[in-house]
Amino acid sequence: MSAPEHRGPHARSSSGTGSTAWLISSDPGRRPARPDLLAGLLTVVGGGAALVQLFLSWSSMVPGVGLRDANGGVTGWERYLAARAGAALSISDTVTAFSVLGTALAGGALVLLGLAMFLPIDHRPLGLVAVVLSVGVLASAGWWLIRGHQSFNQSVAELFSQAGPGWYLFLIAGPIAIVGAVKGLVAG
Repeated sequence: MSAPEHRGPHARSSSGTGSTAWLISSDPGRRPARPDLLAGLLTVVGGGAALVQLFLSWSSMVPGVGLRDANGGVTGWERYLAARAGAALSISDTVTAFSVLGTALAGGALVLLGLAMFLPIDHRPLGLVAVVLSVGVLASAGWWLIRGHQSFNQSVAELFSQAGPGWYLFLIAGPIAIVGAVKGLVAG
């Protein structure tokens, strides 16, 4: 009587020599989708920062005047309005104005995409859209560092020396959101 056949990863050969044959099995299919908490959290935080920057103080000084603002500072919305007023004069002012507003709109969309990453669904399409929006937010911050500050006759050093929390949220929103978006894209 022969020994019963063993079915498992270490199946013995039927020749009785004692050698082990390794069974190769393919992936049985896609794993069920799970929530991606880290990707969702980072995307929501980055999007929230991009959205909130519009309402917080960017600067404690009134640009071009050099006096402290009595209302607590110039908000992102006021920066948008001031740059839009000069937008008829140049393309640079137009890009400067709409980079602030576009960042806030992208931030709202990133918050919604980040919340959707908490659901047990495929996150790759959400991650792809979030990466595109995050790159746009990052490009807006880059524009302000390279060129946008000139719309208010300020240097980059003056922006940082008089900066409020809105300015820093504007700068940090893109890098935080892009990390969460890439995590959602890669992890799926």
